[in-house]
Amino acid sequence: MKNLFYLFVLAIILASCSKDKIVEQQSNDNKNEIKLVTLSDGSKTGVTLLEFTSVEHFEATITSLETQMEQHVGAFVTTWSNLSDEDLESKETEVGFVDHQPLVDFENAYNVPSSLRQVFYAAEEQWLNNEELVPENSPSLVYPFGMAELTLLNSDGMVKIGDKIIQLTKKGFVQIANLDIATVIRIKNGDMTALNEPTVTTNIELDNGGGKSGTDCSRWAAKEDYKYYDYNNKKVKRHVHFHSYPWKGVSEADITSYKKKNGSWKRHKTNLGVADQSYFRDNDCNSSLSGWSGWKRKKRESISERVASWGAFPQYRAENGVSVIGYFEYPGYSNSLVLTW
Repeated sequence: MKNLFYLFVLAIILASCSKDKIVEQQSNDNKNEIKLVTLSDGSKTGVTLLEFTSVEHFEATITSLETQMEQHVGAFVTTWSNLSDEDLESKETEVGFVDHQPLVDFENAYNVPSSLRQVFYAAEEQWLNNEELVPENSPSLVYPFGMAELTLLNSDGMVKIGDKIIQLTKKGFVQIANLDIATVIRIKNGDMTALNEPTVTTNIELDNGGGKSGTDCSRWAAKEDYKYYDYNNKKVKRHVHFHSYPWKGVSEADITSYKKKNGSWKRHKTNLGVADQSYFRDNDCNSSLSGWSGWKRKKRESISERVASWGAFPQYRAENGVSVIGYFEYPGYSNSLVLTW
C-alpha cells in the first residue's frame, strides 16, 4: 500500500509540470552553485548552457577566472624572467605551456560541451594561419568579449542568469525573461522576429534612438587596427569597444601582440602597456560619468583595461569619437586609439 501511495503522489507531481522542461545535466556545485542545464520546450530542440544564480554570481565568476589566468601566466613569466621574448617563446613550446589553461580546466570541470571561447580560438587559429592578417576578418570583431566572459557563454553566446537567458552577439545583447524557452530556441535558430516577443529586451538595432543626431551615440560598438613593430615580422592589434549590458556599461581597451613565423602568425609575449579613458553618455547622449583605468604594463600576449559602471535600463551609451580612448605601449611605440564608427 505504501508503494502505491508514493506512486500516486508522483503521478500528481508529474501531471502538474508544464510542457516546458528544464533538465539539469550537471550536478550542483555546492560551493558556487554553477550548473550546466539543458532547456527544452518539449520539442527535440534544446539549449545547453551554464546557469548562475544572479548577475553578481556571473560577474564574480568572470573576476575569479581572470584572476586565475593572471596568476597562471604571471607565474610562468616570472619564473623565466631572465629570458628574451624569443627564448621565452621557445620555453613555452618546450614545456607545453598554455595561457588559457585555467579556462580549459573550468570547462572540463562542468563538462561544457562547447563554449564561445572554443569557437573564438578555432576562428582565431584559422585567421592566424595566413601570410597576412586581414583586419576585417578578425574574430575579436565578431566575439568582442574577454576570454573569461567567452568561457561562460555557450557556442550561441547564451547563459542563464536567474530566471533570464542572456545572449551576447557582435550586434548587442538579447535578454529573454520568464524562462520563455520557446523564444530562446527561436532565437537560437536565427528567427529574428522573436526579438519582438514581450519577454525579450534587446539593444540590437535600437542603438541610434535618443541621441543628438541619431548616430552620435551607441550602446554597442567596437573598433580595432594594427601597427607593425620590429620591421614586418611583429605587429600589435589595438582594440577598443563599448558595451551596455542590461545591468552595466563597460568600455575596454585591449592590445595583443603577434609574430610572423613560417608564413603564418601566432600570439607573441612582449612588454605591453594599456590604459582606458572613458566618458559615458546617458540615454539622451548627454555627459553622464567619466573614468580612468590607470596603466597596466605586463609582459604578455594580450592585456586589457576597462572602465565599468552599473546602471539600470536604459543603459549607458558611448558617443562617436569621444567616449572611449585606448592608450597603448609596445616595443618602441606609445600611441592611442579612439572608438569611432
